[in-house]
Amino acid sequence: MLRRVAAAVCAAAAVSLVVAELRPPPPATVPVVAAASTVEAGALLGASDLTITEVPEGLAEPGALVTVDDAVGRRIAAALDVGETLTRTRLVPRSPAEGLGPGRVALHVGLADPAAADVVRVGQDVVVFPAMGGSPLATSAVVLSIDPPGREVVPGLGEPGARGAVLALAAEEAERVLSGHGGLEGPVVVNIVATASNLGCSTGVAGSSRPTLCPSGL
Repeated sequence: MLRRVAAAVCAAAAVSLVVAELRPPPPATVPVVAAASTVEAGALLGASDLTITEVPEGLAEPGALVTVDDAVGRRIAAALDVGETLTRTRLVPRSPAEGLGPGRVALHVGLADPAAADVVRVGQDVVVFPAMGGSPLATSAVVLSIDPPGREVVPGLGEPGARGAVLALAAEEAERVLSGHGGLEGPVVVNIVATASNLGCSTGVAGSSRPTLCPSGL
């Protein structure tokens, strides 16, 4: 009887060894920064908002941050849920021109229609038209920042201090905007129209032709 028990134990051990040999090793993991708590859109990130978690190497999101220091003190463009990975595209640029790609420039324009500032959002695609109407001056512009409210605007007159926005656009389009915004003297004043192709974020990465402002939902 004891021999049978011993034999069974040995057989089980042998099977376990075979299974262990055949089972693939666990996948390699990489550290990424994730939200330790829910963070509201526009909040400045603190160390307590963030944590480091390990994810399979092949499943790490492109542009995922790997150290908390890379995110502390930065502002996020959209809310973060607990456990959500933080990528560079989720961070509001330190300056409007941060992340511009080759051939792209940042240009501040006044808005002929002050209500446009409340319609468009940072990261949104817009088409730029002359203040007095006409053919588009730029069709691939992206909103980098919007002036804060509180400035009075006389539509089309381009008064100094008129509320406006910083746009990222191709250099040749910037030239058209500067030279063809209606022949007005003083600040450049234009109309901008949001496009349906990108209502809320741009998906490029630093070094590409698009700024990096896409937060998975902004």
